Amino acid sequence: MRRVTFCAGLALLAAAGLMAAPSQRQPFFPIDDVRPGLVGIGRTVFAGETIEEFRANIIGVLRNVLGPRRDLILAKLEGGPLATTGVIQGMSGSPVYIDGKLVGAVSYALGSFPREPIAGITPIAEMTAAVDGTGARTAGDLTAKWPAAPAEVFSQLGRIAQRALSPLGARLPGLQIEGPATLADLAPRLRPIGAAMVMSGFDASVDREIRQALSVSAGDGQGPRPGPSTGATGLRPGDPVGMSLIHGDVEMGATGTVTHVDGTRVYGFGHPFLNLGPTAYPMTRAQVFTVVPSLDSSMKIASLGPVIGTMSQDRMTAVGGTIGAGPRELEVNVTLSSDRTAERRFQFFVLHDQILTPLFTYVAIFNSLVSYERQAGAMSVTATGTVSFGPNGTVQIDDAFTGDTASALTAAAIIAPIGLASTNEFRTVLPEKLDLKLRVSEQQESKTIERVWLDTTRPKLGATHTVQVQLRDFRGATETVAIPVTMPTHASGPITLLVSDAPTLNALEQKELKPGKPAGWPALLAQLNATKRNNRLYVRLITSSAGTVVGGETLPALPPSVRSILDEDKTVSSSSVARTVIGAWEHRVDRAVRGSRELTLTLTAGQQ
Repeated sequence: MRRVTFCAGLALLAAAGLMAAPSQRQPFFPIDDVRPGLVGIGRTVFAGETIEEFRANIIGVLRNVLGPRRDLILAKLEGGPLATTGVIQGMSGSPVYIDGKLVGAVSYALGSFPREPIAGITPIAEMTAAVDGTGARTAGDLTAKWPAAPAEVFSQLGRIAQRALSPLGARLPGLQIEGPATLADLAPRLRPIGAAMVMSGFDASVDREIRQALSVSAGDGQGPRPGPSTGATGLRPGDPVGMSLIHGDVEMGATGTVTHVDGTRVYGFGHPFLNLGPTAYPMTRAQVFTVVPSLDSSMKIASLGPVIGTMSQDRMTAVGGTIGAGPRELEVNVTLSSDRTAERRFQFFVLHDQILTPLFTYVAIFNSLVSYERQAGAMSVTATGTVSFGPNGTVQIDDAFTGDTASALTAAAIIAPIGLASTNEFRTVLPEKLDLKLRVSEQQESKTIERVWLDTTRPKLGATHTVQVQLRDFRGATETVAIPVTMPTHASGPITLLVSDAPTLNALEQKELKPGKPAGWPALLAQLNATKRNNRLYVRLITSSAGTVVGGETLPALPPSVRSILDEDKTVSSSSVARTVIGAWEHRVDRAVRGSRELTLTLTAGQQ
């Protein structure tokens, strides 16, 4: 399996998690006692499992540089490979001690192409104070909108990455400093060192899409796949630590350095990833293979190890978590089959987060398709399966996609219910398990609606008639599908009989029929299961008479007195629509359907 490791000032984290009360800690070196000329000793792993020491020659303290009472200690580093590499991405969080007391974590670097390894050190007191806070993420924190089009998924990843950019580097972009006169002049050029990002099992095109979205570059080395860990689950200050976004047959995550360990509590990085506050994604052991020197930004080549705990806080000055049980994750099981090869099975585990779970589930599914199927030319995908939300219910998957972008459309459609459920306004719901079967064909497998007719020229009120639908496949062959429909018992004026594909009906509903908004989680779950599918023929009887939507249900032809009562009752959410659906049916076919046809019917009284 190919492994590409690259470095980025990014971390993508998930929802919820509180920390235990702090235990008695070792004394810290006070920030007020830091003076130019002091020498600190830092600890980090440059390769293998050995923690090595380096020197931190204190230059001074930048006061209020990240905000009110947010300070940074400026130091020149030396020792190990630092003379040739400069400050290394992946060593953020490396602890620095003065007189045996922890003063803080190496966390910021000074611009690009520096001649000397000048670093910013986040004071440890600010790290522990930030991480020890409590609270829970709420739906109000959310920024993503679902369903997202395929092109929007990587765009959303890019927007998330922008939140991890240095607040200092973004403050005065493009500022040129010629011979800084004071320490404060250095502030605009400081940037978070960044974590060493790890990717494994990704197709080259997906790898490239993710790197472009996250505005990062890949490392040149090929990191070996980590073997099973033989060490203890505990971590030491200076040890590498990882955070998993996806693991299993595809892996993606970030590695950094442990700053401080207090019992089972772990503090690291010295800067935020997304600064989301409470988070919940897997903390892992990590292995550093080597350091790749670069004039721009040197990086550690690292890999993720087994899960040993939960990262539960992502704050302005640190990330933190507890060693122990890992958090809950989404289990994704994918079975991929085609006419060309034997069936393949994949398993992934995706972090639980209201925004990030859908995004990285999309990445995992899309990557599974493009890694084994062609990316140019027509292709068709049939998707079946279930999304389980545990005790909160299940959403069925049964759809078909065709065309040049079938892989992206498939992944986007599958994550749509996950995104809508994860960001719903009624209750906290995250998916627990996704079982998915994908059948792929390298042809344009679709059917077009050619003709529609009724089995009679004189349809009757209350009678059941048959709608005949002629379909033409991509090779020109035709077939006729019969769908029984029951006419309303009462109707005034002409009625429109619509036979359409899913996109046409969705557009009509949004423009004219205005489907009601769900009033609670059960209604939303029912709506997710009733999502329009591409492999369906939809039949609707539509009248031009006014209707009323109450609690998400359309009630046609209500008496004016009843409508006026509903309008006056402020506890009832209702709205009026100019056209009303008075009959609805659907018929499943074995391929994606395209097109639509309409008939105008005038119903007569009497029996057929």
